[in-house]
Amino acid sequence: MRDYFVVNFHEHPSDAVSEKNAEMGIDMSVLLPVGTDAMTKAVRMAREKPDEFIPFYWVDATGDLSDEPRRLRRAVEEWGVRGIKFQPMDQHWFADDRRIYPIYEVCSELGLVCTWHAGVVKLGFKYELGVPMLARYTDPLPLDQVAFDFPDLKICIAHMGGNYHYKALILAEKHENIYLDTAFLPFFCRRMLPPISPEMLITHAARIIGAEKILYGSEGLWPQAVLHTDLTDDEKRLILGRNALRLLGLRPEDMPR
Repeated sequence: MRDYFVVNFHEHPSDAVSEKNAEMGIDMSVLLPVGTDAMTKAVRMAREKPDEFIPFYWVDATGDLSDEPRRLRRAVEEWGVRGIKFQPMDQHWFADDRRIYPIYEVCSELGLVCTWHAGVVKLGFKYELGVPMLARYTDPLPLDQVAFDFPDLKICIAHMGGNYHYKALILAEKHENIYLDTAFLPFFCRRMLPPISPEMLITHAARIIGAEKILYGSEGLWPQAVLHTDLTDDEKRLILGRNALRLLGLRPEDMPR
């Protein structure tokens, strides 16, 4: 992977990330927290290794949301967060919930990325929130309204929509400001009928929405999966890192490769 600058746009903060990055040939990871403790860890990791980690923000859906726009601005200034991770099956809200709109306004103004989990999953663990993981919130379709209401908002649908892949694909085709990440694709691809490979799904998506709308995310998917597609070298570079750098407000031309 040394010929490519690789950004993992979908990573969760843990002590094992740097070792995994070295093993997988990943240069930079976006840290997506699920919970306030995880956000604290993401910020600490980014402070210790600012060239390797980019922290995202977490919104406590159980708290008073009226002060979240101010807290988000402060997190950008003091912690260097460049986006927000939404985990709807744990936060128990839909993307077009009007309580979130003041937060979207700040994200749109500051150029922050909003990454929304999509897809029904069965996990062998629970996040720190300790609440039921409700599948009905994981459909990405409400992002259609959000993309209309905030045309400058950078929206990433995680897992290419998961088992809502076709909805996510059409949303990304329909809206210039909606992107898809590839995280956890092995899990979802095995459950499609007929089962397909992540390489096939990535190639298909690139043909529909363009490689410039796809972001490499890990969670079991190695960067080599992108290299094994039938895409051009330029398209692979976009997916593996250049798209992410652009969305994060970083300059791809300043990177070593």
